[in-house]
Amino acid sequence: MAALVAAAKDYYKVLGVDKTASERDIKRAYRKRAQKIHPDKHPDKHAEFLELSDAYQTLSDAETRKIYDRYGIEGVKKHQARKDNAHQHQQDPFDIFSRFFGGGGGGGGGVRKGPSKAFDVDVDIEDFYRGRTFTIEYQRNVVCSHCDGSGAESPGDIHTCDACDGRGVRIVRQQIMPGFITNAQMTCERCGGAGSVIAHKCSKCHGQKIVQEAASLKVDVERGAEEGVEVVIEGEADEAPDYEAGDVIVKISSRRSKGQFRRGGTSLYKSLPISLSEALLGFERNLTHMDGRIITIKRDGVTQPGFVSVVDNEGMPVHGTSVSDPAEDDVRAGRDMLFGKLYLEWQLVLPEKVDPVLRKVLENASGRANHADAAASGHEEL
Repeated sequence: MAALVAAAKDYYKVLGVDKTASERDIKRAYRKRAQKIHPDKHPDKHAEFLELSDAYQTLSDAETRKIYDRYGIEGVKKHQARKDNAHQHQQDPFDIFSRFFGGGGGGGGGVRKGPSKAFDVDVDIEDFYRGRTFTIEYQRNVVCSHCDGSGAESPGDIHTCDACDGRGVRIVRQQIMPGFITNAQMTCERCGGAGSVIAHKCSKCHGQKIVQEAASLKVDVERGAEEGVEVVIEGEADEAPDYEAGDVIVKISSRRSKGQFRRGGTSLYKSLPISLSEALLGFERNLTHMDGRIITIKRDGVTQPGFVSVVDNEGMPVHGTSVSDPAEDDVRAGRDMLFGKLYLEWQLVLPEKVDPVLRKVLENASGRANHADAAASGHEEL
């Protein structure tokens, strides 16, 4: 029998624990992994879930673990085949799961999931343009590692409730009217419906089954992501012994900043000042974009106040797009995506006072100088 070496996966690796792992470590590893790959949540992981259940059932029992360590999976199979008692037959994987989380028996009950935690985070518009990773820190409830969520100091401190015989409910006779008596089912007052009582509470969680811990998560703002995008990180909210951890949902918005770029979908908007002479004679303006590039805008002739210049391919990155065969320089500059348009609105800014020289030029150009000279000499052209 010693020559029987299992060709299947290493059960310790399946659970993600060392060969020296304690029973508590094995139970904790199963709990965490089973939450993530349950078939009700991930139908494509059904085979992986069955393998995880086999690994847990083998390694959580001291006797079968010794046989596995010495003879491998084939040794465990032969050992199980010699057992005639039904309670030692292979257990249903979903029954194993239901002992941890409740429900889910038979593979159709579904996995109970805890509530989500929601966070609202404001970032600069540049983070939507360039992409960014930031960290959020928060407090979350986790299953107590000392008692594995039982609330007891040790497994021996958990006893079947003698008031309800472990059923969690009691049947009581009630008289609803003279001559009429009925049986009613009520939650057991002694165990609170748990079916068991604890002699000594866990010294870490004091019988609460959960403890609070500080947690942190990295959140990615992808380039061109939509305003108000919600990033979902699965299984990182509060845990409890009878349900899997909920999700953390982070809603990301851009904060408004005066004088900066404004966003509208895949377009960018910006208002820029021009002087009177620029509005009349034309101008050339260098604009620093959010990725540090310099964009040169040139206008000839007259620019009316409020006129909008449209610059193609200088708006927001279009999320999820790519350019086929981009130039190497574009890849380095992060220009390997499609981009929206940039709208520049020119706002005329007049001076507080007019320079005398400029005033004379404007008067001559407008004809006001001749009109003023005629008025001063007492003559007026008709």
